[in-house]
Amino acid sequence: MTTCKAGGCLTQTNGFSSYCERHKRTKARHGHPNQTGVKKYDLKPYLKEIESYLKTVSAANARDIMDNIWSRTVANAQAHIDGTKCGASFNVHELQASKAVVSLSKEADSRTIGMTLMAMGFWYEDDQRRWQYDEGFRFQTVRMLLRLNPREAAYKWSLNGLTRTVYREIPPRTIRALWSIIEETKLVLYGMEISRRKARALAASRQKAGVERDAILGPEQGGGGA
Repeated sequence: MTTCKAGGCLTQTNGFSSYCERHKRTKARHGHPNQTGVKKYDLKPYLKEIESYLKTVSAANARDIMDNIWSRTVANAQAHIDGTKCGASFNVHELQASKAVVSLSKEADSRTIGMTLMAMGFWYEDDQRRWQYDEGFRFQTVRMLLRLNPREAAYKWSLNGLTRTVYREIPPRTIRALWSIIEETKLVLYGMEISRRKARALAASRQKAGVERDAILGPEQGGGGA
């Protein structure tokens, strides 16, 4: 019997899979056997970063452009759906992805969608130790976006007064098809660039502060008094 190839796991593999049952399910859900899921509150600080950037640095028409980007995305998805109704051949997972995009557009506004995607990009660039696996990041980005759509919630249940929402499981191939649609918007890439620009600005500020400190204090004196 072979053991699971996920690092550190000594459990036997399941069927023809290279992973044990637990890591096989994790890979299907999160994109990588060692990727952990993320919550909405994990994204909040990065949403604040994007909001601040849009208010202070971006051009006045930035939000309109975000609207146009998502409107084109939805239009393409709807055209794909309409084409399949007219007899065009289609891939079932790509069709599911298009339907998910159209459904999301009815439940969340383009500004929220755009900021969520840019915030995920900012997070990826800002905390790369958290995102060691690119496929894991892609899956989590798709899942985070789908959570904006209450139609994706399977049911809610309460425990000790706390209510939790359980979301539908999306087939991995559909998640990959959704990522391809998301990637074309370039909104995730814009979020990454915002993070890089902030890092460069912070480094420049620290360098300037260092120059000013050295000019005022002069070289540090060695030795002690007599």
